[in-house]
Amino acid sequence: MFQTILSRIFWILLLTFLQVVIFNHVHILGYATPLPYIYALLILPSNTPRWLYILIGFCLGLCIDTFTNTPGIAAAATTASGLVVPWFLVAFGPKDLGDDDTLRPNHHTMKWGPFLRYAFCAVTLQCTLFFTIEAFSFFAPLDLLFNILGSIVLTMIFIVILELIRNER
Repeated sequence: MFQTILSRIFWILLLTFLQVVIFNHVHILGYATPLPYIYALLILPSNTPRWLYILIGFCLGLCIDTFTNTPGIAAAATTASGLVVPWFLVAFGPKDLGDDDTLRPNHHTMKWGPFLRYAFCAVTLQCTLFFTIEAFSFFAPLDLLFNILGSIVLTMIFIVILELIRNER
């Protein structure tokens, strides 16, 4: 149990560090910026209380906001994602779990298809909220759409890479 908690804290700190130091400086064609810190919410076990998802989402977003000078954008988007991610896990997770079984979301326990759908829904929500709040306008809908779509694709690529690294056997 303690090792699992330390592992989750390590991933949260690592993803925050990578986002601040590397990923915020990646802008492919001026649009696509990866936001793989959402992966910290995706790997929480199914028995995690909803309030903890929201709290972790808020704290993670607040850390990103603090170090990247985005006042409240990441905190708002990640808090909203923390509210909805458990529903995505229920929707895409295996249905044959017993009452005392805990699902630890990864490509081994869920298989690639359901895990990617789960991650795609969470990433789509995160990127849509993040860039919509950041733009705070619909005057350039094509730029907003390119930002969202490019970031979704790039974030999903990094989530697959992180999943392969984390669950290497």
